[in-house]
Amino acid sequence: MARTLQNRYVVVTGDLKSSRKLKDRAEVQEELKNALRIVNRRFEEEIPAKFMVVGGDSFQGMLSSPKYLFDIYYVFFENIGHQFYLGIGIGGISTSLSENVGEIDGEAFHKASDALERAKRENMWIVFKSEWEIEGVVTCLLNFMADVMWSWTKRQREIVTYYRKVKNEKSSVTLEEVAEGIGIKKQALSKILKRSKYKLLKEAEDTFVNLVSHIWLTRANKLNMADRGRW
Repeated sequence: MARTLQNRYVVVTGDLKSSRKLKDRAEVQEELKNALRIVNRRFEEEIPAKFMVVGGDSFQGMLSSPKYLFDIYYVFFENIGHQFYLGIGIGGISTSLSENVGEIDGEAFHKASDALERAKRENMWIVFKSEWEIEGVVTCLLNFMADVMWSWTKRQREIVTYYRKVKNEKSSVTLEEVAEGIGIKKQALSKILKRSKYKLLKEAEDTFVNLVSHIWLTRANKLNMADRGRW
């Protein structure tokens, strides 16, 4: 597990939308807990503090970089049948590092909390808050991607998430092979991907990953150089 102390972290804070009005609230809470277990297991090396429920319908976790933010969003999207808000904050921490995210505090947590409150207030899917000048651009990009995903039908959701998962595991897999694995024709899969705007979504996702990774590494180098200058 990534436990090395560093200058900045990524805190993700989420909350289920209008969850108190849900008739199947207990079932949705179990879906949330299962999604958090999957995230903690799948991205263990990137998680200094595990994702956990921090209130009846709220959850929080901490990442060592923003690289896998949207991969994690896909896990939530795939496993939680109810819509949710997300606040993402980038910054330092003012306490000791702990596996229990509830024991940590600092700038990154405050920004994530502020971002979540804005998401709720303005009815946005995701709000990204950092010291970056382009945080507004990142927020717009994330909301575009989330909006496309939440417009999918149940059938589109099942097939597109499966297609993305298979392609991530083996990029050389063909459309025909994926279609065969699902049990549909290649033409049918192609139509579903087109109607789901998957190509545009994937391009947006790649742009997001490249953008935040570049800024993250660039700022990390500057911080390291500044630290060296103190000695």
